Amino acid sequence: MMGRQSGQMSMIILDLSELIPENHLLRKINQMISFDFIYDLVAPYYPANGRPSVDPVSMFKMLLVGYLYGVKSERRLVQEVQLNIAYRWFCGFELTDKIPDHSTFSKTRLRKWNESRLFQEVFCEMIRRCVKSGLVDGKELAADRTYLPANVSKDSWMDTEVEAELSMQSYLDRLDEELSKQPGFKRPPAKTIRKRRTTSKTDPDSGCINHGKKSGIGYLMETTVDCKYGIITGVDVYPANEKESLLVLRHLEWQIQNGVPMQNIALDRGYDTGAVHRGLELLGITGYIPAIQVSNSPEKYGFYYLPQEDAFCCPEGAKLVYQRLNCSQTTGKYLRCYQVQGDTCRHCKQNATCFKQTGVRHRILGSSCYPAFYRGHERIGSDTYWHMMRLRKIWAEGSFSVLKREHRLSKIRKRGIPAVTEECLLSAMALNLKRMVRAILLTSHML
Repeated sequence: MMGRQSGQMSMIILDLSELIPENHLLRKINQMISFDFIYDLVAPYYPANGRPSVDPVSMFKMLLVGYLYGVKSERRLVQEVQLNIAYRWFCGFELTDKIPDHSTFSKTRLRKWNESRLFQEVFCEMIRRCVKSGLVDGKELAADRTYLPANVSKDSWMDTEVEAELSMQSYLDRLDEELSKQPGFKRPPAKTIRKRRTTSKTDPDSGCINHGKKSGIGYLMETTVDCKYGIITGVDVYPANEKESLLVLRHLEWQIQNGVPMQNIALDRGYDTGAVHRGLELLGITGYIPAIQVSNSPEKYGFYYLPQEDAFCCPEGAKLVYQRLNCSQTTGKYLRCYQVQGDTCRHCKQNATCFKQTGVRHRILGSSCYPAFYRGHERIGSDTYWHMMRLRKIWAEGSFSVLKREHRLSKIRKRGIPAVTEECLLSAMALNLKRMVRAILLTSHML
């Protein structure tokens, strides 16, 4: 006999959690971390009276679901939460509850969350918990940046002239203070110049990059990853035309202030400047950075550095000792001046060909932090160096690949630094949650 549904309605008492498999990702996340601390973060921005709002924790979890499962549209996200029992349960909605409309997200962001810096605070809290539980130990880290294309049309690109103050390049406050005590330091006078900048009419915060395969209008995301379990410990966003070497030290300093331990870090050759090497030392971090090949280095002419004396020695044995800092009035960049004492070079048989220059005293201009620059290069080629370079490829470059492929960062959807930072933080949190679950399961099996 053929069976047929009766079509009659029945009443049942149902616990949604019973329908979620034990090994489901959302169940594991729910067991691992409670997001109730969000209530305290946003409490000052909600009035004590009036109509109750949508639960902020539920809304935040909805956004996390979108980034965990790559749901790119908030309209689509509302539909998925409406239909998917696991999503509905994780976000704290019963079967009869109405799911918030997509427009509620934009209104809440503008009125509540942006003021409370919710996404930054939640990200920091998650990292602090990882440090406390031992998932982040800071023994081996990797930092890098990646290009994120902006959500703009090529027709909106435009060249503009902006006023910029020409001043000393500032990498780190402690580094600036150290330089100011060096002989010859003289802060260049304030000078305003006009610079040409390519950006977009529809997203003026974005910048232009033209570096190898990276070309277009967009943003750069600076990220640090702890290599123990791949937890992302820091995220910063800036226009694509900015130099990553100028920003990485403050990026790392902020993480240290947030309680992230740091011992060794791997960076790519774009960070190979004396200021970065010295800044890492001031922060108590050992850096492993590939060297940029310089076409006109002193070593090319037979000079070599004496680290104990902070001096160079020429092929004839004469020493060029550190004298003072030289400041370029056009760029505001400081260089370390090493110079021969007395008239040693006057009677040298190599005088006519040395550096292909003429004069009595020859000099070498090096990085303003050349001793640290030299110490950093001394580590190149060691077993630890190659180990750190492998970790950088696995965790830094690998994390960028996963973020773009699975967590909605293949192309930025929002516009402006605050909104783009929000996207990057949510993507990083989604990846961190997956890796936290995997790490906890791994450690539990090892016990």
